[in-house]
Amino acid sequence: AKDLLARFGEPVLVETYLPGREFTVGIIGTGEGAEILGVMEVNTTRDAEANAYGFLNKTDWEGRVYYTMPDDAEAARAGEVALAAWRALRCRDGGRLDVRSDANGKPHFLEVNPLAGINPESSDLVFLARFKGIAYSDLIGRILDSFLARHPELSRTAPGPAVEPIVLPRVRAARRIVRAPPNARRSVCPRVRAARVS
Repeated sequence: AKDLLARFGEPVLVETYLPGREFTVGIIGTGEGAEILGVMEVNTTRDAEANAYGFLNKTDWEGRVYYTMPDDAEAARAGEVALAAWRALRCRDGGRLDVRSDANGKPHFLEVNPLAGINPESSDLVFLARFKGIAYSDLIGRILDSFLARHPELSRTAPGPAVEPIVLPRVRAARRIVRAPPNARRSVCPRVRAARVS
């Protein structure tokens, strides 16, 4: 700490290390309507980057990290801690929170990902949903349902003038993948593919 104070000339934050179990918790919904999608435990092998679920372990996870869906009291408490943090931070619709336990098995909130990755092949929120038996398209549907509950005027069934869809550049790129030749690599699940084409 003395070295950091000398080098950077600003306060140094010192926190107690949390050596316990690490969880990532999926949340769907907003406010009191938010609910725990699932609690996934992050487990590492001897080949993993030590002491953290960091960039290397996340991007090159095969052989380094494996995931389980625990149902014990500590995991349930991790879900409660995550849900309380989600609501306190006023996050909306869907995301993921990281929780880690201390030496006594008490879970502590680490961080929130209110715009969690939703890559169907590599994102933790998608893995978590898959372990719970939730298809990718259903996960996206649940997030959209929460959004539309907050903005009913944007629903197709809402009375009033029709709202023109907004097509963003990334969505256009995804549609090009959908229309690619049959032997092209596709990373979008069939139900989403069909929805985007129609």
